[in-house]
This record gives sequence, C-alpha cells and structure tokens, in this order.
Amino acid sequence: MALQVNYYYPEFDMTIYNVYWRINPNHGIIGGKNGIRYTIEIFKNAETAHQKNSKSIKGITFSFIPNLDYGAENFITQAYNHAKSLPEFSGCVDV
Repeated sequence: MALQVNYYYPEFDMTIYNVYWRINPNHGIIGGKNGIRYTIEIFKNAETAHQKNSKSIKGITFSFIPNLDYGAENFITQAYNHAKSLPEFSGCVDV
C-alpha cells in the first residue's frame, strides 16, 4: 500500500506532481497502544521507492492513537488511513 498525491517542496518553492508516498517498511512505524508515530517517505515514483538503497525526497512524521478493538485493521493500514484524513493528503489515491 502507498499513496499518490502532489507534494509542495518549500525548499525549492515548487510542486512535484503525483509523487509516491510510502511508509518506510524498516523503521517507519514506532509506538504501541498509547500512540503510534509513522514516517511517510516521498519518492519520485513507485519504481524508485522499491529500489535497493533508494533515497527519498523527504520523510514526514505524523502520529495517531491506534484502534485496538478486536478486528481492527493493522497499524500500517491505520497509519495510511490516518494520513488520508489529513489536509496534506486531500485528493490522494491509493496505489
């Protein structure tokens, strides 16, 4: 799972269109029942994101309180759903 949406890069005052946003699979989710922090990394595209030793454009960290109810989605899915609820990801597409 990943998200695709534009990214405004303030350091260069430019918008990068349709970038690939992916939670880092190695150390992108940290926490437990009292709170989860997750880092979404921004890549040019899916191919770049899945290359070995690929560098992201940037990583942005967010947090949420996870749902621990029986049958709740796993923390990774909850993290993506949380991201999709944020204004930065308005209009994003699941990819």
